[in-house]
Amino acid sequence: MSVSGVGNSNATNTQSAATSSLTSNYTTFLTLLTTQLQTQSPLSPMDVNSFTQQLVQYSAVEQQIQTNANLQAMMDTLNSSAALQLVNYVGKTVTAYSDTTKLDGGKAEWTVNSSAKSSNATVTITDEKGAVVYQGTMDLKSGENTFTWDGKGTPEGDYTNSTGAFTISVSGVDDNGKKVTTTAEVTGKVQAVDTSSSQPYIKVNGRLIPLSALTQVAA
Repeated sequence: MSVSGVGNSNATNTQSAATSSLTSNYTTFLTLLTTQLQTQSPLSPMDVNSFTQQLVQYSAVEQQIQTNANLQAMMDTLNSSAALQLVNYVGKTVTAYSDTTKLDGGKAEWTVNSSAKSSNATVTITDEKGAVVYQGTMDLKSGENTFTWDGKGTPEGDYTNSTGAFTISVSGVDDNGKKVTTTAEVTGKVQAVDTSSSQPYIKVNGRLIPLSALTQVAA
């Protein structure tokens, strides 16, 4: 089981920076007020109204610092809770929108969703550098279709032992010659979760996929 990060680091850093700035301003304000009281002339003391206004400002800044501290504590609690919930995905079989995956056992499999039936749709698979390693055809029905690649390149090349990632694209036309819309999904076990950024990710088949791309979780 693997969990990377336990909170939204971007939000935490922003909140910490804001609190640090506010605390610095608060310290400066308090120093200036103390100096003003120490150096005031006995014959011309600080105006009572002015002093009262500064105390009110002092109190407001102090309350803001405490409010920020309370909000930070709440955010930490929520982020920890969210991370713990994501841990439940580890080890489960999920399906998610993704056109990229790695070979497992010498093969790669995608679910190709098509908006309509298409005969002899073109299937193109590229490697991590964008180079075409396979090109072939498949018949699409409207809805879900499965495409399994055996790692054999066209016209040559054997990628069955490759540890790299491969991306699929499928294009075709319907019976009226209109281009069909296709999307790809991958299925696999969640190996890890990553909550180190504002967008949580799950690791499936060695690839990080946004949690928002998740479409199905096996019971």
